[in-house]
Order: sequence, then C-alpha cells, then structure tokens
Amino acid sequence: MTGPARTTSRRAFLTAGASLSALALATTAAGCQSSPDADHLSVAEQFNLPVPTGHLDVILSAPLGSDGLSPFTTRSLQNTAALWHVYEGLSIMDPTTGTTQPGLSQKLFNPADAVIDVSLRDGAIFHDGMPVTPADVIYSFEAALDEKNKFPNRELLDFFDHAVQVADNIVQLRLKYSTPEINERLSLVKIIPEGTDPASLLDHPNGTGPWRIKERDAASQTLAFEAFDQYSGVFPALYETMTWHVEHSESAIADAVMDGSMQVALPVPPAKYRELAKSSRAKNSTLHLGSQKSKAAVYAMFNHDEGRAFSTLEARRGFMKAFDYQGCAKQVFATYVDPVKSPMYPGTPGFNASRSVYTYAPEEARDLFARAEISTIRLLASNEPWTRAVAEFLKGNLKEVGLEAELEILPWWDAVKRMEEDSDGWDAALVCLDPAFTGFHPDTLLRSLYASPFWADSRLHLGESELLAEIRDVLDRSARLDLMGEDLQRAWQKLMDRIATELPLYPLMWLRALSAIDTSKVADLPDTNALGFIAATATPPSQMEKKR
Repeated sequence: MTGPARTTSRRAFLTAGASLSALALATTAAGCQSSPDADHLSVAEQFNLPVPTGHLDVILSAPLGSDGLSPFTTRSLQNTAALWHVYEGLSIMDPTTGTTQPGLSQKLFNPADAVIDVSLRDGAIFHDGMPVTPADVIYSFEAALDEKNKFPNRELLDFFDHAVQVADNIVQLRLKYSTPEINERLSLVKIIPEGTDPASLLDHPNGTGPWRIKERDAASQTLAFEAFDQYSGVFPALYETMTWHVEHSESAIADAVMDGSMQVALPVPPAKYRELAKSSRAKNSTLHLGSQKSKAAVYAMFNHDEGRAFSTLEARRGFMKAFDYQGCAKQVFATYVDPVKSPMYPGTPGFNASRSVYTYAPEEARDLFARAEISTIRLLASNEPWTRAVAEFLKGNLKEVGLEAELEILPWWDAVKRMEEDSDGWDAALVCLDPAFTGFHPDTLLRSLYASPFWADSRLHLGESELLAEIRDVLDRSARLDLMGEDLQRAWQKLMDRIATELPLYPLMWLRALSAIDTSKVADLPDTNALGFIAATATPPSQMEKKR
C-alpha cells in the first residue's frame, strides 16, 4: 500500500496543540512556572528522570542484513533488532525477557476482547516531530495487511479486521476473533505516519522509538544511533549515542570486551566465552557473562519441488541421521547448545518429546540416501558465523556417508531470496531463525513458520501436502474456537509429532545467547534470551540512583 505525502497542515495544527499540552503538563508536574525554553527540554529534563549520557559501544558477531531497515520488509536478525529501537507498536515485546509492555497504547490488552479501545500514549511523537494520531494507527495496520507491501508477519494478523477512530486520541480495533497472543501480535505492527510510502522508510526511518539511526556504514559494518530525547515510553535511551560494530574475528571480539573498548558483546563466540569466564575481569565481576537458553535455532530447510533431491522422505531422514549433533556441539559450540527433541520450542508447557527424535546414525543415513538415489546436493547457508560453522561441519558429515555437498554461503536475506527465485539452485538450506521478536506461542510458531506462505509455499514448495493442509485446518478450527483446551493441546502435539516425522523443515539444535557486559560502564541490562542486541534497560552506572 502506498499513499500520498503526509498532510502537513493538519499535522502542524496537531503538533502545536501537542506542544502546548506537553508544556502545560510539564509545568504542572514541576509545580512552578516554565522557563522560556521549557518546550525545548527533553522528557527526562522535564520530569527529573535519568538523562541520556555517554556512549555505548556494542560488538556483534552476526552481520547486518542486506534487507534494509524498514519495518515493512526487514526479516534478518540484526536488522530486526535495530528496528526495535526505532519503531514501536501499540504494545512492545521485549526480546531480552520475552515479556510485553505497553507501547503507543497506554495499557496492555485483554486477550478475551474482540473489540479494543486503544488510548494512545500522551505526548507520543514521531522522530520528525509530528504527533501520533489514530489516523496513523489505522494507516499502519492497513499498510501491514496490504499484500503489495510484503509485511513480514502478515500471517500473524489473521485475527485483525479493521480499525476506526472513536475520539481524538482513541482508536478502536475490531477483531475477527479474540486471541490469547493479542499483546505479542499487536507489537508486530510498527506505527508509521499516515500517508508514508513504506518503501521510503528504507532510506528515511521515522518511528516513535527511543533511538534514531544516525548512520549506517556498510563497508565498516557499523550502525550508529542517537537517543530520541522526546521519547515518552517505557524503554527510554539512557545513553546519548550508541554504535554497533560487526566483527568476524573471534579473538578480536574477546579482546574488545577484555580491554574495555566495547561495553557489550553478543553473541560471544562459544570458545571465547569459555576463555572469558576464566579471566580476571570475570572473577572480579567487572565483566558479567550471561548464558541463556534461547528459542533460536539453525533450521534445515528442504526443497520439496518434484524431482529435487529432498522431495522424498527417505532423503530428508537421511539428512537428519547424517548430522552428528554431539560432535557439532563440542567442536562448533563448545557444548553451549541444546539438542532438539521436538519442533516445539524447548520449555513450552504441555509438550512432550516427539515420537521421532534424530540421533547420529551414519550407516542408516548411507542406506537412506542410496534408496533415494542421490549422491550430490546443493546446500545453501545463511552467513551468521554459527550457521556457517554448522554448514561446514555438516558438509563433512554428508561426505562421510557418500553425499557430496556443494556449499554456498550467502547473507541471510540473499539466501532466502535464492530459495524463492531459483528453485533449481538449491536442495537444502541452513537458515538461522530467532522468534524472540514474534513470540513463542504454539499458534505463533505454526502460523509464522510451518504454515506460513512465505516459507511453506514460496520457498519450500510444499504444494498440496497433507501435512500443510492439516496444520492450516487446526489453526482455522482453533481460531473459530472449535478446538480449545485439552483438545487443542492434543492437536498441537499431534502436529509436532507429524512435523518431526515428515520433516518439511526442522531445527538442528537450539542455540544459547552468550553475552558479555562491562559492568563498570553498563548497569541494569539483564541476560538476554535473544541473539539480536536490545539496549532496553541498559543504563550508565552514574544514572542508576536517579533511575531507582
């Protein structure tokens, strides 16, 4: 969906009104008359909150994606993490903890409601200075649902019908049905100004989030941010500026956190994590190390197109049995990784291990490949360092059972595009996915991955498979409330068993989020469950007393 240029005249009026309201509020809160420059004060200065100070340097081992920085197109890990800082939804999902908070709405939503009145946050403005209005919310949802915009999480908005303005600062959401994941789902739609062409956001980001992007340097793989001092939400930036640095050298990452030139590292390479844990800084607590089980995984994806190597179940099972998980866990991840027992995220209540759990069985793999009559394959992999390492390890596993793999490693978005645009150019692909920005509910997993047109239809070419039809049937019946409670739980478990047996795609291992934080320069940043960095509550130690 595209639209006309923003209507400045209407917004200019609204901006003036918002400025006067904010000034009056600040004066009342302070209990004194405002100074002539009061309308230029930051939100922190007006209300005696911690003021952004200093600079935060973050070193990342995963590269920035090639899919740009727009909430309407971006899917790659670090780019999605970057956009979390720039844009907000009506609610905000904190990938660090997996919890949701109010975003541009003043409060969270009742999962039982099918009609929701949303009161917009007082004082919320875009980075260009325009106030947020119900019209912006309505436009953003319409843009997300417009197929032309290729919104990344469109399949997770099936519950949404339409939105209408019911008061100056209230928008009403009318849903097709209520959903228990309402707060997570509404966080996915980032609110943009009415009339904005979503494509223009690639070059001109304009959100309401706590940070603004200052500069992206593709050559040096750095991304620079500055605090948005008129932010009025729950996750204010508490550093004046922040720079992300992508580093491919494991030794350089470890050295940077040891010498203090970088204050945060994520993910820390597993072998270096073990070294850092033995360092003097870790022992004297000036360097905090975190190791959290995540829901991220390296997925094996198969091209099911007729005639391709993995269009047969024998070949897909052979692939899984050829993979030496234990050897990979030790050699690649220094054991900081967890085995897969089900396609459902580990730790999800109510789920058991699937009936098919794959272990290293090279002779069985050799026999299955022989029955499938394949001896060579084309293997793609996304270019995160851990995915690359798994791909190279797996290539060796396949060679040991008589299968030659031609391996090509591409940036995440380039690999995903190849899967869609060149069906003859790949047989299997290893792709890293982290659901920390979408949610962990079973319904979300099924809709966003196994039944998603983006994956199942456009890339995996599952066609009219009975498994895909069954997944979509369960999702439809649960939406209509024909499946509920224990019956729905049984249906989900049955689907997980069938996915593990038929292998449309499958996780090879669950990753851990390994982080390092310089506690002399960063406070109040919890250990993260996500692989993409989120500044969230990161605070200069000097500001902690005021923050408390």
